Amino acid sequence: MMLAQAIQKRLFPLIQQALDLGQTALSDLNTGDPRLSQLSQGIHLIDEQTLVERAQVMQKHIWPHGRGTNLFAVKGQPNHYVLRTLQNCGFGFDCSSPTEILDALAVGATSGSMMYTANATPSSHLKFAMDHGATINLDDACYLEMLSVVPETLSFRVNIATLREKGEQNRIIGAGEEQKFGVPVEHLVAAYRQALGMGVKRFGLHTMYASNNRSWQVHHKTVEILLELASQLYRELGIRLAFINAGGGIGVDYKSPNDPSVEYGEDDKPFDLERYGQEVNQLFETFEAAHQWRPDFFLECARYVAAPAGAWVVPIIAVAEKYRRFACMGASDSADLLRAGMYPAHHHVIVLGSDVGRRPIIKQSIVGPLCENIHAVSERLLPEIRVGDWVVFCDAGCHGIEMGMNYNGWTKSAQVMRRIDGSLVLISRAQTIADLRATQVPLD
Repeated sequence: MMLAQAIQKRLFPLIQQALDLGQTALSDLNTGDPRLSQLSQGIHLIDEQTLVERAQVMQKHIWPHGRGTNLFAVKGQPNHYVLRTLQNCGFGFDCSSPTEILDALAVGATSGSMMYTANATPSSHLKFAMDHGATINLDDACYLEMLSVVPETLSFRVNIATLREKGEQNRIIGAGEEQKFGVPVEHLVAAYRQALGMGVKRFGLHTMYASNNRSWQVHHKTVEILLELASQLYRELGIRLAFINAGGGIGVDYKSPNDPSVEYGEDDKPFDLERYGQEVNQLFETFEAAHQWRPDFFLECARYVAAPAGAWVVPIIAVAEKYRRFACMGASDSADLLRAGMYPAHHHVIVLGSDVGRRPIIKQSIVGPLCENIHAVSERLLPEIRVGDWVVFCDAGCHGIEMGMNYNGWTKSAQVMRRIDGSLVLISRAQTIADLRATQVPLD
């Protein structure tokens, strides 16, 4: 989607100030030690107010009476300023590596506010997570044998894809028979029986079914299935689940309905969070009436909260007229927005430049310098882009710079947050060439 007008008004006037703040190293390779240079001429802008507003609306509609919260998926946006902001909104953290546990701990996460959901997990990682207060979620019963101690609370991830209609998922998660994630439904009772026999006292149930899906019905069905499985575990093993975790996957509408170069259909519309919250809470009320108990409810959404809070702003340094028109950026999309070219994924683009509104709308691609034939934007209808313009990639606050790679030796841009009071703070400096080669052992 296009950045909300309110966000544009907050962020766009601060672009030059943010760029100045993000200039923490040499920009000219020909001055001084080139290894100390930052190659990127772009900047990532994060709007704290948007983070807070989207966190608050989730709490309002999904957890109006408590009994759970969103465990923000650290992988989506691990910057400590962002994590602290969301923790202050009542969120916990979903961690999928020891690094992410340390990220959560760095902002003050406490025992019980973290869930560890890695899917290929060495024994030492499981111990580390338990020792630091994370609730363990196992991807398969085979990991029970790797536990150094039996935790009091344990969760399993279940693969519910075989219980769903085909076509509801995208290729990021994959069809049920292709997934590496989760205990097959037919093995679930046996997994809990084994854990119960080992002495586990308190249980949860987790799944991760979809990615960037904007249908409230699809996500509602996930909760319905988890509650049906909770009933089964109670009937067969007497287990009263302490919680269910429906994972993440609530999407954002990356496309703009006003963009003439893309098709905008039902699947692209915004997620109906209010309707989802109403229907999910009704599921829990019905379950409680039938069972006289109910589990707490958790999600692990990152994209829904953080993506619309961020934008990547980058200058156009050249325009190449080849077999198509290429607008060339002064930064690498592989380092700053890899998902655009990797999936490929759509990001709405806003062109900033003099007299943009009077320019012709033409088909053009926006590319970075990577030695791979992937494009940040491929043949999009946009105002004629010229050298010196800035392009703004909307909804880049999650799974953007976090997924970036340094192939070809390209460096990531700085990140700057606009705080609620209107001030700017550098929350992650730009990488330098020296940063990329810091792990190499010097030649003898």
